[in-house]
Amino acid sequence: MPPGLLYEALMKPNPAVLLLVLLALGGVAGLLLSGSKAPAPVVAAPSPGTAPPPMPTGSVEDLQKQIVLLQGQIEYLQGQNDVLKDENAQLLQKLGTLGMKNTPAVVMKDDDVAPDFVGMGLEMMKMRKLHALPMVTTPVSQEEVETLILGWLKRQQPEDEAKKLTRGLAALGWIPEAVDPLPLRAAMLARQLGGWYDEESETMYTVDPQTASGPSVTANEPLGIAFGQLLREYGSVLFQPQHGPLTTDMRIARESLIVGDASLTRFLHSMQNPAAMPKDDLPPEDPDHPLNQVPMPAFLREMALFPFTRGFEFAQSLHSAGNFAQLNAAYSRPPVSTTEVIEPELYLNPERPAQVDLKLDDVKLNGTMPFLDDRLGKFSCATALRMHNDDEAAGEGTVGLVADRLLAWPADGGAKRDHAAWQTLFQDKSTADAFVKAMLNSLKQRYNTKGEAEFAAEGRFVALLRNRGEAGVVLIDAASEEARTALKLLMK
Repeated sequence: MPPGLLYEALMKPNPAVLLLVLLALGGVAGLLLSGSKAPAPVVAAPSPGTAPPPMPTGSVEDLQKQIVLLQGQIEYLQGQNDVLKDENAQLLQKLGTLGMKNTPAVVMKDDDVAPDFVGMGLEMMKMRKLHALPMVTTPVSQEEVETLILGWLKRQQPEDEAKKLTRGLAALGWIPEAVDPLPLRAAMLARQLGGWYDEESETMYTVDPQTASGPSVTANEPLGIAFGQLLREYGSVLFQPQHGPLTTDMRIARESLIVGDASLTRFLHSMQNPAAMPKDDLPPEDPDHPLNQVPMPAFLREMALFPFTRGFEFAQSLHSAGNFAQLNAAYSRPPVSTTEVIEPELYLNPERPAQVDLKLDDVKLNGTMPFLDDRLGKFSCATALRMHNDDEAAGEGTVGLVADRLLAWPADGGAKRDHAAWQTLFQDKSTADAFVKAMLNSLKQRYNTKGEAEFAAEGRFVALLRNRGEAGVVLIDAASEEARTALKLLMK
């Protein structure tokens, strides 16, 4: 029996399809319907090319009896159809438990209705053209979901890699102080996705509504189901350990691909199933919104939201260019920067330009190696400029960005912030000029200066210098004048 027919019978039962399924299943179907231990007879279909059976003959009364008999059979099949509809969610949930590893069954109260996440997953996989078994789904507390996400994030950024980044951002003055961002990211993702797929147990854990921090969390569960399916399918390709450490720019770009793909899948599924549309009564800017309950610095929050906003637009562009086949191909050729996510035409260009590396002869500051050597990318650059510029000025300041490199060194003497140097490279002098104008305005407002390019204020020693043939700009923010002088020589 073709698997598609069985799937059709399960997902969209109707008398005609059910009759075909029962005939194809033969004796098994007979046992289910009659309760007898004897096998049901198999009805042979006419061979192709044979003449149709003769029309029934007899009196009008005989024909009416046959019609009444057929009507009774149709009513019987309709009754079976209604029964199968009621049992459909349970059958799909049992199908989802195939291969489950020591996961307890979900027991719902009589007055509760369990969300059909398995059926939803099957529908989205069919629409997304992914061929895989549905995921086992189990509700747990929101705290447990956050713990699972945190474990995954720590495997992606081990050895305080993420905390070192926040030390560098704090040294530049873009966040108030260095924090461990991973617990904050886990809390955000739990609220954005409403669940998490755990590779070890091969189970999709959804947030129990009784423990959710707001109704929008559980309203996001369809997005979490789509993300979980894609993480199971492509997570090892995007984030496998042998890639080694990813730059911040590349990590955000890869997250944007998979999150954007999930967001698009959820959106298209919702268009076909209006009942599954998001029902978030609170706007994102409302202080009571669950996302705003996470005490994350504004700069880090923007980085966490980017894959869900611009990633969705990126996935839409790829889907418009080549449907889901184009998205599938993107996982073997993922975006390398947030520039490609912001400008999908650059990613889709067959002659995609290679990334430019900013090389330095030496990166030691007074004999000390930097604890951070990273690439922030176009989005982080624009976010930094937007803190003290309007969107237009910030956009103009990032138009020609070709490459960047953030270095940070520990500061001695009890300084609250470390030393940092951020080297940027632009297409030409004019695009570098636009960046310098916006950055000088940021420094002026942040440190309350007159707009000079080199100054000392609030215990910091700052310089904004041009290099690399006037196409390069380096921002130095140090805890001592000695360190600033040394960094000016190092970054020349």
